[in-house]
Amino acid sequence: MRRAFLWIMIASVVVLPIWVLVGRGLFGAPLAQAIVPLALLAPFLALQIGAVAGLTLARKEVRGPRAVTWHDVRLVGPWLLAIVVLGMLVVDGSGAASGSALTALVGAGALTASAALAGVLGLLVVLAGFVIGYVQVRLLLLETRTRLGAYVDQVAQRPIVASDAVFERPGGPQAGTTIRLERGASD
Repeated sequence: MRRAFLWIMIASVVVLPIWVLVGRGLFGAPLAQAIVPLALLAPFLALQIGAVAGLTLARKEVRGPRAVTWHDVRLVGPWLLAIVVLGMLVVDGSGAASGSALTALVGAGALTASAALAGVLGLLVVLAGFVIGYVQVRLLLLETRTRLGAYVDQVAQRPIVASDAVFERPGGPQAGTTIRLERGASD
């Protein structure tokens, strides 16, 4: 399941921004007025999801087994699910014929709730992307510090013994020859 989530997270870099852009149209909501703000939001979400996926994949703990940790599933999973829900809640405009996928499913009575939820959820999704990115950077730095500390400890524990060093007289045609550069009269 953790391995599948890694592939879901990588695929969501492309799929979820497209879903937010056109997903509500699949439920019958009009697409006219909200296309410009969503055309700006979709690439931003793609960058955020890509950064989180890249930072997660950069950790050796994830790269080795090619599976995210349960911590990553608990942290990133709800955020990706919130982006899926956001694609259903984005309201197209304020006219009588406008709405979201939620209003197309539930009815026009949910238009005000859908508009309020879309605004709040959109802000929360973007802010959560920054927080999750920070957490993933922090995890990457902690893992790197731990690995570097283990390497330094391993090197420090290995004693340096003089018998390990080998001193041999150089061989070859110029062995023992010293080249001296002196300033001549022409300088």
